[in-house]
Amino acid sequence: MRVGERSEKQGSRDLVPAEGNFEEHPYFRVGDRNAGSGVLHYNNELRTKEGHVLEQSWTVRAAIGRGLPGRFDQDVYVALLQLIDKRGLPADGWLSFSVYELVELMGRGHSGRDYRQVRDSLMRLSATTIESHNAFYHGGKKRYISDSFSLLSEIKLSEYEGPEGGRADRNAVLLSNYFLESYRANYLKNIDSRFYWSLSSPIAKRLYRLIDKKRNGRRVWEAELFSLRKRIPLSNYKYASKIKEKLAPAHAELIAQDFLEEVSYRKGSRGEYAAYRISEGFQARRAAQIESQSGEEIFCIQRLKAEGMAAETAERMVSDYGPTRIMHYIEALPLQKNVRNPAGWLKKAIEQSYELDMPVSDSPPETGEPVAEDPQPELQLLHDVPVDSGTPDPPSPDPEAREEWQVLLSVVSEEMGAPSMRVWFEGVVPTGLSDGHLRLFVPNPTAAEYVESRFSAALGDAWRRRSGPDASIEILTTEPRPTPANNDT
Repeated sequence: MRVGERSEKQGSRDLVPAEGNFEEHPYFRVGDRNAGSGVLHYNNELRTKEGHVLEQSWTVRAAIGRGLPGRFDQDVYVALLQLIDKRGLPADGWLSFSVYELVELMGRGHSGRDYRQVRDSLMRLSATTIESHNAFYHGGKKRYISDSFSLLSEIKLSEYEGPEGGRADRNAVLLSNYFLESYRANYLKNIDSRFYWSLSSPIAKRLYRLIDKKRNGRRVWEAELFSLRKRIPLSNYKYASKIKEKLAPAHAELIAQDFLEEVSYRKGSRGEYAAYRISEGFQARRAAQIESQSGEEIFCIQRLKAEGMAAETAERMVSDYGPTRIMHYIEALPLQKNVRNPAGWLKKAIEQSYELDMPVSDSPPETGEPVAEDPQPELQLLHDVPVDSGTPDPPSPDPEAREEWQVLLSVVSEEMGAPSMRVWFEGVVPTGLSDGHLRLFVPNPTAAEYVESRFSAALGDAWRRRSGPDASIEILTTEPRPTPANNDT
């Protein structure tokens, strides 16, 4: 089997959740940058709406004799992500597997050399240290952290003689606490594993991961060339022409594989920029991948996976029992006591139809008297963006609205005691803020209706406390796609 080919027996889903920080920051030396120093350093600045500057520093240090993670290690990492997605995030952080499984996912041969390379890669990922200064975003704590850690905290490699005399192995890696907490907080970005493995250039693979993360669903993203050089990372080229030359083969492959429609360059006040336009074909395929299930089914699967359930199990549970039953137990989970294995509890509860002691509803008593209706809903839901003409690009976020939305979401999440509720707001774009009126775009009508019915009161109350008694929230979503008429006569 050649590199890049994938076995049909793998059964791995194409869209695989990847931890957001490792998609954005440089970690794998795919362009031979600082090959001899054993140190990879990246600086960045974030500017707040008040004009303050947050200095960020991200340093990757190799262990003596191991070298920095490189192109092969990038492939091992993606294969590990596929295993996590397939089996679910392990509750204790220990992910067990055989080298055979990783080699299969990577499309490699089963030679002794391939096996040794995988083991060496796991050792390197465990020994490599990351030093973050306001660079690693902690999704659970909603802030950037300053600390030192590794992607893998510990590894156990075991090789033995099988029952038939052949070679066998069983290995385990302990995912770092920061990785686990970020994954559980849903600070994730889906990558298309099938597309990733179709690429041959390690720079093209890295560019795909970076662009797909930074574009945030839009079809256009651009970056200043020298900043892009550090993010990939490439060698310390001093001239823009050399960076373009190094990127050209990767650009050509991404265009040939129908990820990019075009790459252009423009001069700006802060330097020269590379502008990337995503192809219509890739955008349509991504939309089709997401729309292969109903909105309710997708959200239920995401919620089950956020509690540690394996992807295939989550999909089967939703298919067998339906979104209504699934959501009944998901919403009941935070009210249960002494649940050490949320995924296991959910599976049994759904399959065996547990009878639960639920809190008494806060609905008004039936007194026979008419109940006055709330003159205005907490959230105003508008369906006024038609989608029958194709998949539109999501609107651009407003920086001030986005900052306020993140604060509001954190407050409500803490008050409701449900940090995993953020999965329901994935894809929400804060598009405007004026005089206490916060405007949000939710691309999926099902999600918009669920947000309105489930979180309306909590969001509205928290927003008024923050912005005043007349503050309001408006949700803009798409019109449900009409059912085609039967024109056969």
